[in-house]
Amino acid sequence: MNWAVAGLVYAVVYAALVSALSAREWARLVAGNIGLMLPPLALLAALLRRRSAWRGRQAVFFAALGAWAALWFVGQLGWAYDELFAATPLPWFKWHIILQLCGSALPLIALVAWPHRDGVTETSITVALDITVLVFLTGFLYWSLIIAPGTVPEQSPLALRMLAIIGPLVRLAAVVGLVLAARSAGKGPWAAVYQRLAIGFGLAFLLLVFLGFVTVSGSYGTGAIPDIGWMLPFFFAASAVAIAPPSPTLQRTAVPWSTRHSSPALLFAALLTVTVVGYSSRYLMPLGPPVDDLRELATAFTLICGGALVMVRLRMEQRAVEQANQRVRLLATACEQAGELIVIIGSDGRIEYANDAFCRASGYSHEELDTLPPSGLVAPESCGEIPAIVERLRAREQVRISVALARKDGTTFNAACAAAPIVDDTGRVTHFVGVIRDVTEELRLREQLVRGERLSAVGEFVSGVAHEINNPLQSVIGTLELVLAQTHDADVRVDLERARFEAGRAGRIVRNLLTFVRHSSKERLLMDLNEIVKSTMGVRAFELEMSGITAREDYSPLLPLVLANREEIQQVILHLVINAQQAMTGIDGPRVLSVRTFLVGSDAVLEVSDTGPGIPAGVSGRIFEPFFTTKTAGGGAGLGLSLSLGIANAHRGTLDLVPTETGCCFRLTLPGAGFPGPPLRTAIRD
Repeated sequence: MNWAVAGLVYAVVYAALVSALSAREWARLVAGNIGLMLPPLALLAALLRRRSAWRGRQAVFFAALGAWAALWFVGQLGWAYDELFAATPLPWFKWHIILQLCGSALPLIALVAWPHRDGVTETSITVALDITVLVFLTGFLYWSLIIAPGTVPEQSPLALRMLAIIGPLVRLAAVVGLVLAARSAGKGPWAAVYQRLAIGFGLAFLLLVFLGFVTVSGSYGTGAIPDIGWMLPFFFAASAVAIAPPSPTLQRTAVPWSTRHSSPALLFAALLTVTVVGYSSRYLMPLGPPVDDLRELATAFTLICGGALVMVRLRMEQRAVEQANQRVRLLATACEQAGELIVIIGSDGRIEYANDAFCRASGYSHEELDTLPPSGLVAPESCGEIPAIVERLRAREQVRISVALARKDGTTFNAACAAAPIVDDTGRVTHFVGVIRDVTEELRLREQLVRGERLSAVGEFVSGVAHEINNPLQSVIGTLELVLAQTHDADVRVDLERARFEAGRAGRIVRNLLTFVRHSSKERLLMDLNEIVKSTMGVRAFELEMSGITAREDYSPLLPLVLANREEIQQVILHLVINAQQAMTGIDGPRVLSVRTFLVGSDAVLEVSDTGPGIPAGVSGRIFEPFFTTKTAGGGAGLGLSLSLGIANAHRGTLDLVPTETGCCFRLTLPGAGFPGPPLRTAIRD
């Protein structure tokens, strides 16, 4: 139903009816009183239909509109009783006028709720108290300036003129307030709500100005056409209620943060006005001892009650602030206990908060972060992404990115960041919050998983190929053995021996492939890693010397025994030493192969490093892949490191490429068996 149209139709029908009854005074009075009581019921009906749509400050605003309609209806009942049953024509200065005057001021007073800003319940109680105090004080002012003078016959004409002036002015003030509220609401749905209310009060202002002239001239009577000025605001208010947007639905996990309260300065100004008007009226508008004494008593009573309500309001506000502070402390504690890195940056680009996890990860203290620009936390390789991120945040978008962050010591780490802007009640971006997670270990595990899946796929393929090759190869080797058992010429025997050697070499390659697929044999014995390394280096000593390579060996005397397969561990060491030897072949400068064992916790660790050209950063993640090699064509099959990694994993150990400034370094870690091995002295071979 379009309540505004219904109101205009109602006004036309009312005007026609009272005009038709102008010659019948009693019928006109009945029609006029009934016509004035029905419009507030329209507003109450519209409010009841949508009473569950609002909460918080918005619910307080519409409750104030409902109180306006209810007070007007009760006041009009009192007017109708005095006029129709008590034979008191135009009872301007009775108790019911106070209700109607206070009700008419409620739409203006209700604007302190500022409902278009939010619908949270945090400040609804204090806003309701503000409205209650202001209505109470407004009632006193109406009584002191209009009703009390009206009870004195000599002052009743003056009181009537003041009523004719104040009534329209209150409507005009409501129009101004509603227009300002509509401008504050912008282009949102609340602007239309304020506009419809303003139109209703604007029409009321124009009609009540005319009604005031009629009243002062003494020609007004209930049932006059200007009474439409009292009716139209209710219909336009009902129309505004019908289009008012509902309060937004909050998530069950959402924490209300609004602690914005209307300023108590307005209440103190109202109390000051009551004090000035109440105690100065005896001198500015004397009404005689009985009325003046009653007015001073009413002033004191109003100040006491108003002050008490203000104190209650301030206590409620203090309690709300305490609850908000408690939530702040709770969430701050949660942020400090969180494992994620949390940082809040102000709109001016200054770090305003960082939890302890962030400080530990970055290496900066809270005091250092206060003066550090956020860009100082970003690694150089990710600095180019910052402008685009800031632009998206200022556009109020949530951002999820992966960047490299820099620690205080200059090291970097990979991080997954989720950042979002924080918007205040006015829609302005005040801060940016970022939740950061160090994904270095996650990326390492992901890379290890991908590598494992890739090795598994290659292993299945290699296993099938090896079995297919092994069967005919064994047939070839067996045939060669039978042929060699016979007598042959020397040249033929040389060729047969070469063929058997190459067939045996192919067989060893097949066995290596099967070893890679099966990872390792199950046989394990307690071994001394120092002794295995020392013996392996002894095997390669001559080749290293012939290549011009200096071997430096450093063995830890406290190394524990390891549960291992000697041949397999020796094979891993040989692969690492041979790779290092080949990497340093042909380079200028010193050629040094360093072999070092040491203890890390309960694990035995071997490091093999060289002074060669190293491994390019772009391929360091692929060096353990089967058939991948950095050597020139014909320099290797690319299975050495893959086999070595499989053997290390089968021994519940690890084989890693350790970052170094020069050359290349591999680290083999094997779990110790808890028994210390025999000490060996450091040896250096040149």
